[in-house]
Amino acid sequence: MTLNEALTRLDALTQTAVVSRTVAAQPAAPADGALYILPASPTGAFWAGRAAGTMVRAEAGGWTVVTAPDGLLVVVLDSEEVLVRRSGVWAPLSSGADEPVTALQNLTRLGVNTEADAINVFAARVNKTLWTALESESGGDGDLRFTFNKQGASDVLSLLFQSGWGGRAELGLIGDDDLRLKVSADGGTWRDAFSVDRTTGRMTFARGAARSETTVVTADGSWTPPAWARWVEAVCVGGGGGGAGGVSVARWPAEALTSALAIVVGAGGGGGATAGANGVAGANSSLSLGGNVLLTGEGGKGAAGGGTTSGLGGAGGGGLVRGNAGGDSSISTAGGSGLALSRPDGAGGGGAGGGVSTSNVGTSGGSGGDGAILHIRAAGGLGRTTTGLAGQASPIPSLSWAGGGGGGGGGATELFGAGAAGAAGGLFGAGGGGGGAAVSTIGAGGAGAAGVVWLTAIG
Repeated sequence: MTLNEALTRLDALTQTAVVSRTVAAQPAAPADGALYILPASPTGAFWAGRAAGTMVRAEAGGWTVVTAPDGLLVVVLDSEEVLVRRSGVWAPLSSGADEPVTALQNLTRLGVNTEADAINVFAARVNKTLWTALESESGGDGDLRFTFNKQGASDVLSLLFQSGWGGRAELGLIGDDDLRLKVSADGGTWRDAFSVDRTTGRMTFARGAARSETTVVTADGSWTPPAWARWVEAVCVGGGGGGAGGVSVARWPAEALTSALAIVVGAGGGGGATAGANGVAGANSSLSLGGNVLLTGEGGKGAAGGGTTSGLGGAGGGGLVRGNAGGDSSISTAGGSGLALSRPDGAGGGGAGGGVSTSNVGTSGGSGGDGAILHIRAAGGLGRTTTGLAGQASPIPSLSWAGGGGGGGGGATELFGAGAAGAAGGLFGAGGGGGGAAVSTIGAGGAGAAGVVWLTAIG
């Protein structure tokens, strides 16, 4: 071999790059030194009849065959791929069924469809990726496990999720060896979502993990738990009469509520309007499932009408604890106040109407009982010698439904005309105040407040 032949062979086999391995027609005017790998059935004066995989080189207007040893790496310029010569056959780098896989060791950077840099030494710009376990029949064990390691406990080992190149979530061992999840709205301020203690396995949710949603139902209808709910808590309050509506509470697993709940909201009862007439009881509130009643808040009872003797206040509606009763009337003293402490979280009972004493002196009506007196107090209406004042609604209705009872109206002598009217109860189950008495015409009793149903879904 002459010196020139040796130099051209060295040029061909050093940092070898071929123009193509798919061009089948011999080029008419190739660049001097151009290399080609012939495909099957090439054509042309020099190429025709040569075996697929033969590497040829254009030299000084002619062609020579370049013998390629096994292990030679070749870059194919038109397809941007790297081939390796193995057992006389060109194959993609790092492939081969019978031969050991070619190893790429100690790479300092790798970019897939993008450029890696000194910070991101591996970078990939793709739409989809797939990792799958090597099956046992292919020599693997069927498992696939990613292993990540950091140097010490105070270092960070995490998966950082970004949107528009701004961090939104980070999961991993972030500054210690407990698993943590942090989230961010802007990539600057981060909030802990949860952590898992590595020694006990106990999870801590920095901002809570439960979800709840309360629906206040004030009219008949139906309600279906949301799909995310695990539990449903129900509060069923009957309509008020003279006494407050009863309160019943239950909690059920959401999965047991296989259809929509049917809801009935009890109306408030009216007060007596004629001499000696009894007040009307409030109606029951209820929740039913498939025709079966699950929960009932009983309506408050109507107060007895006053006559020549005192009239008894209406009893509170039934529940786990009976609702607050209305006050009793009297023919010689002021009407009794509605109760508040029999059911401290419930609506207040209505105050009794005032009477007329044996000495023909009118007396004041009793005040309505406070609603939720030990919780979020809704004041009962004052009883007066004239018309009683209405009970108040809860000052924070999103946290408490109980209203105050209505105040009773005052009694009157014939000289002063008719007895004064009792006032209506405040929102949701409160009792109405009694009407005041007179020698001839009594004041009408105030109506009890309608009931309510509270449904809280918990997830």
